[in-house]
Amino acid sequence: MVRHVPNAITIARGCCGPLVAWLLLGPLAHAAFWVFMAAITTDLLDGWAARRLGAFHPAGLWLDPLADKVLTDTSWIALGWVGFAPPWLCITMVSRDAIILGVWAWILATGSRTRWSPTPVGQTMVAFEGVALCVLLFHGPWLDVHWPTVGTTLGGISLALSFVSLLQYAMNGPESS
Repeated sequence: MVRHVPNAITIARGCCGPLVAWLLLGPLAHAAFWVFMAAITTDLLDGWAARRLGAFHPAGLWLDPLADKVLTDTSWIALGWVGFAPPWLCITMVSRDAIILGVWAWILATGSRTRWSPTPVGQTMVAFEGVALCVLLFHGPWLDVHWPTVGTTLGGISLALSFVSLLQYAMNGPESS
């Protein structure tokens, strides 16, 4: 039973995406920030739990990035819907992930054993995206800073890093397992 803990944490993270969107679109918009913060923190926790418990499961290789995309994409869509993030950024981030999901589906459909391992640039991109979403969800006055501008800038950096990561994958090619 313990070997399922990391994947359960991952699935819970993905389930938080629709919850964040629902909160943001409703009267509890400020609660969306806290739910997102808790959910994004589990991205570190599930990997740590898998290593600590020796509970690696092949499904985790797909579940982890899928849960990340459900959490972040539903957040981007909701942020765009309520006007807390610029439409160009929301559309670009969600489109990028839709393309990635399309590539994953194609890999699965062809039965290919092709695999792309995370790169440091890609991991940095994900970190910038998580922080950008936190800042945009916060969307409140604090320290006399215009937080939507900060969040948009961080989102733009994340987007630029995703293009660099794409170039790295294109130049290095996939791994075969």
